[in-house]
Amino acid sequence: MKKLVLLIVAVVFTAISTNVFAQSTGTLPYIDATHQYWVNGAFGDDNGSTYKWWISTTPADLKTAIADPSGFVTVTGTGAAYNTAGEVNGIEFTWLPSAAGNTYYLVVEENDGTCTNIKAVAIQPVNSFDVTFAAVGTSGDTDNPERCAPDIALTASGTTISYDYGIGEYIYKITAVGISSEWAFNFDFTNSLDGASSDIGYSIDGSTYSTGESTSGSKTVSGSTTVYLKVTVTNGATTEGTSGQSMALELSNILVGGTTSPANIFMSDGSTLFSGGTVEQTQTVKARPATSGIQTN
Repeated sequence: MKKLVLLIVAVVFTAISTNVFAQSTGTLPYIDATHQYWVNGAFGDDNGSTYKWWISTTPADLKTAIADPSGFVTVTGTGAAYNTAGEVNGIEFTWLPSAAGNTYYLVVEENDGTCTNIKAVAIQPVNSFDVTFAAVGTSGDTDNPERCAPDIALTASGTTISYDYGIGEYIYKITAVGISSEWAFNFDFTNSLDGASSDIGYSIDGSTYSTGESTSGSKTVSGSTTVYLKVTVTNGATTEGTSGQSMALELSNILVGGTTSPANIFMSDGSTLFSGGTVEQTQTVKARPATSGIQTN
């Protein structure tokens, strides 16, 4: 009877940045990472035997308690079919987001035509999904910035003076890394200044924005990317801005694969975590001086 050599695992980098998966391994795979698993030589050899590969989630019975893999892995590539005897000595999996934080046991059984042998390895997928939520200030990404209201434009028609209190644009930036599948989030924007109209624009590249978005809703995004939400606030005659204006964007329900929350949600520096249960960036427009009308004597 042939000996079944040590189960070998290797990472196969997919279209995701290799930097993202630099620490992903076959036994500690990042979600959305693709890995190969094989025995007896190089991946794809048959060595004259047949092999059957399966996964168990039952530690007390790895041999006969065979799991349905559809909820946590996708069988990919040119390796063996799942739980089917064949001549290929390896199998390839992409680990789904729902697998994060669980333990799976990959089992292979070799049959050399006379006898069988069996090996197993424990696999613990790692949540690699991180999000950074920042406000975009006048000098770059920041947290909860403050600034003055837009400049006022003045025009006159005869003796009548007209004031244009300006339009402010306030950008929020949401960056996701460590995934290639779809992720989604809910957002809710609030403006503390009554009478100002608000319009939210949505952008993937930060240059071309949609128009007319609701001030609350949800977005679905594909893979590791950066999303921008730009709030355009038009100040009217009743919103001169002599009171401070607080504009808050709150995120909730951030999920990849519809099931898995980010491992970390960072503030603008990409290293400081949000504290508590609220993920919010507030941009504050400071109050203008309450200048009275010009008096004469």
